[in-house]
Amino acid sequence: MKICNQKKYIAGLSGGTDSIFMLSKLVAKVKPNKIIACHVNYNYRSDSSIDQKICEEFCKKNNIKLEILNVTQNYKELRQNFESWARKIRYDFFVENLNKYEFDKILIAHNMNDDIETFIMQKQKQTIVQYWGIEKKTFYKDAMIYRPIIEYKRSQILEYLNENEIVYANDSTNLDLKYTRNKIRDSLDENNFEKISEEKKVLNQKLKRTINTVLKLVENIKDKQLDLKSLRHDQLYDQILIFKFLETNGFGNLFYGRKKATIKEIIKELYSNKSFIKIEINNLILLKDRNILKIIDKSDLCIINKPIVELSKEEIDYFNCKEEISKYNKTNIWVTNDWERTFKFLKVNNKPLNKVLTKQKKSYFSRWFDLVIYNESDKNILNINI
Repeated sequence: MKICNQKKYIAGLSGGTDSIFMLSKLVAKVKPNKIIACHVNYNYRSDSSIDQKICEEFCKKNNIKLEILNVTQNYKELRQNFESWARKIRYDFFVENLNKYEFDKILIAHNMNDDIETFIMQKQKQTIVQYWGIEKKTFYKDAMIYRPIIEYKRSQILEYLNENEIVYANDSTNLDLKYTRNKIRDSLDENNFEKISEEKKVLNQKLKRTINTVLKLVENIKDKQLDLKSLRHDQLYDQILIFKFLETNGFGNLFYGRKKATIKEIIKELYSNKSFIKIEINNLILLKDRNILKIIDKSDLCIINKPIVELSKEEIDYFNCKEEISKYNKTNIWVTNDWERTFKFLKVNNKPLNKVLTKQKKSYFSRWFDLVIYNESDKNILNINI
């Protein structure tokens, strides 16, 4: 296990095989005053107190400071995925102690089996990944997360602990096959790890090249718009390009953890010959405007269709139309930019407005920012320069 004995470490300690193994190796290389173990007792299992006791006894024996977080939660009322929720609780606690004691790194005891299991789960779920498997070094809230035992197989860890008669906890939930990871774990053969690891390595090399190429492109994107000629009709490349485009513009959170199917469906729409496509996901609007893909935040749009007399000062300022609306008699005069709904029946010199705008190849996006003034009775546009 490669570790620098000059650094100070926060070590995640569950009491299970991996974290006990990691800490056993750590105390052989680093002085105890440079280690703080952190244990989170979720009180989720009836035997969780046993895990805590094992952590306490191990740390006392090795003169290691132990910080414990006891979680109080009614799990019947928990409305989110337990594993994701628990991970956030755990990592936030680690970061809190890292900052409190001004230590250098957080050590997490992921092993090679965890890495392989994660890789297989990623492929099965078809998630968009930044890395296949588990990276040795990552960051969480600007804190460095380091995984020093990621090259060790679970069998090697168990062999070491048993040979050295080191006590560890057994998490009963690891045997519950209702969890996808446990099903994969139950079917894995460590003899196949070399072949799987080589496949993972090849995929990560390809992924890295693709991400680097995409990032160079995305860095030069302005005004939240992407030229669709950038798509290569290569599924991996295009999925990463669209995801990075969304992430760079602040909408990555809508897609973290989502299946690739969401991005795939978006790309399928973009590949079509339709000149206009609108895709809405929560507060995000993706607008295909001919050969341009625009990102729009719904909260930035002001959509109106009302009598001109009801325009507020804020709306007049938004459309910068004070001078324009002053030209028209206000009886029966309406204003709108709701082109998706109203432009179908509005007319310019008795010609359908939609056809006029299509002939002019007017941007669909820009129509939201042009205020149309019309006679509500005959639906004819009064500001005919639109």
